[in-house]
Amino acid sequence: MTNVLVTGAAGFIGSALTTALRTAGHTVTALDDLSVRSPRPRPDQLIERDVRTLTPGELDGFHTVVHLAAHKSVPASFEVGGFEHNTSVDRHMLHAFAASGAGRLLLASSCEVYGDQSGPLAESAPHQPRSPYAAGKSATEHLADIYRPRLGLGRQIGVVRFFNTFGPWEDPDAVVPAFIDAALADRPLTIEGNGMQARDLTYIDATTAMLGRILDADRLLPVVNVGSGRATTVLDLAHAVIRATGRGTITHAQPRPNEITSFTADMSLFTATYGPLPPARPLEQVLAETAHVRGLSWIPAGTGR
Repeated sequence: MTNVLVTGAAGFIGSALTTALRTAGHTVTALDDLSVRSPRPRPDQLIERDVRTLTPGELDGFHTVVHLAAHKSVPASFEVGGFEHNTSVDRHMLHAFAASGAGRLLLASSCEVYGDQSGPLAESAPHQPRSPYAAGKSATEHLADIYRPRLGLGRQIGVVRFFNTFGPWEDPDAVVPAFIDAALADRPLTIEGNGMQARDLTYIDATTAMLGRILDADRLLPVVNVGSGRATTVLDLAHAVIRATGRGTITHAQPRPNEITSFTADMSLFTATYGPLPPARPLEQVLAETAHVRGLSWIPAGTGR
């Protein structure tokens, strides 16, 4: 049993991870600045606070710090400040952790750092960011490389590159909730382009299970993918949503500028280090579960981060 701090604990992955860790018996301090409005349930005993106000001394008692806090919209990152916010938050966390007595820091990165490369994408692939958001995450990974040699014996900094995690309470501007919300509202599912874009879709339960494996292990890898290792086209996803909900039609719009063709994780490093991937549940089954929750709570499009 360990003492863990989770930042971004009111976010999609953060709230699910906080619940999973507490269920497993860990003591979890949940922190979020609540700068992004969301209708998702918040973890109990949530501390409302900006990560940039944390001091090294406040991190001393934690075995592990899981830093998930970020503004995650790729399109919004092209606006003024879209790059600077995340990098300033991540830079502060790295500095505070390095000066603290906390044992380990696990940083969230993104498959977006790979850019448009053919997959499966291994951790050794070069960074080719195509958005300010991706460039910021790339910068964070390089900062982690700079800080690691400054740590004392036994202290660690690890990075996880998330692929396309989805599930109930995901922010509604992502592709899976956008399709589900459209189907539930009897609106067409709008595909930008021909729908042959491939994404590595990972259900939230599998993502939290993989994070649990990483946190239970003695060793944090410098960087590791967290995904399913399988590619699903956006067109196939749209058809699966229609089958799962029993509703919906498909329409096509102009391709999104600069959109990345494919994201598929090479999960061989994860499995070699942390064991087999969690069993994959049928896509239509987890889409139906997601649609059920969204249908009950009805999250209007445009209210997420």
